[in-house]
Amino acid sequence: MDAWQYIVLLGAVVVVFAIILPKRTGSSGASGQSSQNMETALEQFMENMERDNEELVELVKSSQQSNRKEHAVFEKRISELELRCQELDGQLQAAATFIKETAASRQAAPAPHSTAAKALEKNETAMEQPTSPHSIEARYGELFTLYREGKSIESIAKKLGMNKGEVSLIIGLAKQEGGVHG
Repeated sequence: MDAWQYIVLLGAVVVVFAIILPKRTGSSGASGQSSQNMETALEQFMENMERDNEELVELVKSSQQSNRKEHAVFEKRISELELRCQELDGQLQAAATFIKETAASRQAAPAPHSTAAKALEKNETAMEQPTSPHSIEARYGELFTLYREGKSIESIAKKLGMNKGEVSLIIGLAKQEGGVHG
């Protein structure tokens, strides 16, 4: 039983005792007036309790509705983020495949004999180094500094204002490039 039901039951018991008690004692009309006042007060109390309970029920209903709406919004957002993660994963895999194919084609190419070919090879080696302006690590220096400090991908993404998938993709590409260990 709820608390309000106990209160109503207690009020009914008090009303019954108030009606019976004056008859037993044989009191005059003054006690009848006080019992009538008590009945009126109890009726008002019960009406107030009912009104309060109705307001509480409405409040609970409205909060449930708002929770359902928020839940639907969150579910939609989660599904969109999952799709975005799948897209980024596909891009990461495509980039990794491209890097592997490029590395394999470089290994399969015949060794250069001319001076121009040696200079070209030297430039390619310089581009692969993390300090090269074309390397991933050079372009995202702050990201890799935070990553080496042991920060999580979520905290890096928050600090730099990026998506977690984007941070994961950059780190994955850098690992493929050979510039980051961790």
